[in-house]
Amino acid sequence: MRVKKIKRRSLLLILGLVCFFLTGCSTKYGNIPQVRYKELAVPIEKSKAPEPEINADEYEKLGDAMLSNGKYFMAFMQYENSLKKNKENVRVEYKKGLALLGGDRTDEAQKIFQLILQKTPDFAPAREGLARANFKNKLYSAAKVNFETAIALDPLLWRSYGYLGNLHDLAGEYDPAIKEYKTALTLKPDAGFIYNNMGVSFYLSGRYQEAVDSFYQALRLKYDTHKVYNNLGRVLLKLERYDKAFEAFEKGGSKAVAYNNVGVGYLNNGRIDMAAQYFKKAIELSPRFYVLANENLKKCRLKQKE
Repeated sequence: MRVKKIKRRSLLLILGLVCFFLTGCSTKYGNIPQVRYKELAVPIEKSKAPEPEINADEYEKLGDAMLSNGKYFMAFMQYENSLKKNKENVRVEYKKGLALLGGDRTDEAQKIFQLILQKTPDFAPAREGLARANFKNKLYSAAKVNFETAIALDPLLWRSYGYLGNLHDLAGEYDPAIKEYKTALTLKPDAGFIYNNMGVSFYLSGRYQEAVDSFYQALRLKYDTHKVYNNLGRVLLKLERYDKAFEAFEKGGSKAVAYNNVGVGYLNNGRIDMAAQYFKKAIELSPRFYVLANENLKKCRLKQKE
């Protein structure tokens, strides 16, 4: 009997505990609410501060940064965002055209510049943009007219003078080209590519020392492309400065290229034996020069027989 009583008390105690923990039974502390585990699993969320809204000017600045880094599509998109905030900003519309022009979407760029000019005929940058689109499409007569119109509207558009120099070069008018380049450099003295272009005009007009000076100035201004080094090498050969020409060609390509090119210089200047030595050296350094340099060697032998 005693064992039964103990068992009964134990059972009541267990039931009481179950009642206390699970069912919210009434105690002297009152009813205890039932706990649901799903509620405990819900994460605590912090309220987020609203992100600051980007205005039209800020979108434009983002576009300018993209444009200067050659990221033309991204620049175009930022300018589009800017125009959504301020639809009447002609300056941003023009920059959108520049982004298209840089991304070789020339016809689309041309349409934008034309639309701007329909609304604001005296907006000189759009006139210059239209001229650049003409130039890219090889519509040189239209380009010339539009560049000249742009300069008449704004004489400080230095790029227009540079392009006019290009147009004179294409027509074989080297002295007028040099004049346009000098005007551009008066307005933009750190434009290395203009010095390179002017150097080509000097070279083609036979003014070799002035050409050398122009190419060196382009390099000093960090416009140190392979094109400039090769242009410099060619004009130095005309002046028979073979060592300097070799240095320039090597920086513009490779040692094998330099040997072959200087060999051509010696050949053109009647130095047949030296030309042959340089062509042989080019072949030793690079098998790809085998055919080209061998052809040059044949020319050397023919000239020697003459």
